[in-house]
Amino acid sequence: MEREWNEISGRRTRALLADWRGTMSELQRGWNEISGRRTRALLADWRGTMSELRRRHDRLVADGLWVGGPSDFLDIVGMARDENTHSRMLAWLLDPTRRHGLGCALVSRLVEHCTGEPAPASLAVRTTVTFSERRNGREADLVVRGDDFTLIIENKVDAQEQPHQCDDLYSNFKNESTPLFLFLTPNGRKPRTATAPSARRAFRTLSWPEIRAMIETAVDESRPAPGAAGAVDVVRNYLRTLKEQFG
Repeated sequence: MEREWNEISGRRTRALLADWRGTMSELQRGWNEISGRRTRALLADWRGTMSELRRRHDRLVADGLWVGGPSDFLDIVGMARDENTHSRMLAWLLDPTRRHGLGCALVSRLVEHCTGEPAPASLAVRTTVTFSERRNGREADLVVRGDDFTLIIENKVDAQEQPHQCDDLYSNFKNESTPLFLFLTPNGRKPRTATAPSARRAFRTLSWPEIRAMIETAVDESRPAPGAAGAVDVVRNYLRTLKEQFG
């Protein structure tokens, strides 16, 4: 009797399991069908949304409203870290006769920085600026001459100092009329090649962020000549370069 009961019970269990598996398979098929429809609907919505976003993006690009990259000229042409380019720009800004309209304002500020005293009103009226002046095989990046001063500027952007560079510059220009030596770098560090005591004392340091602030002040205080608006725009664009590159 027990064997018969066990056999009957086993058949019933197997039948129940078979029914359960069949029911689960049917439920799974139903769920997969529902899930597939939902997924296709979601994908269709997503593709539609992405297409609309792409159309909006293309419209913004076409209208010139989706922009990126540099906005200053020197960075656009790959010259934003070129040392000679910055020296040439500085030479232009220091020449009081150029169209930037700064007059002697920037020259006066650099002289005041070097001497620690206010510059006379007539200090730089007849200023000449020389880019890359060579003496005894050594180049001075900028030499600015006024009636009673000579400003020698050594500009560094990314290049390192050459051996004995600042000592040589001091020796070459120390006999000029009231020589003033300026070492210009991104962070205003001291020259490592001014090793002679007299050269160390002579060189003053200045950072590019500091000179940017001087130029900004000079621009704000200037009254450019009629027709010089384009040159003033050049100065402001250069200030953007200095801000982006040096802070």
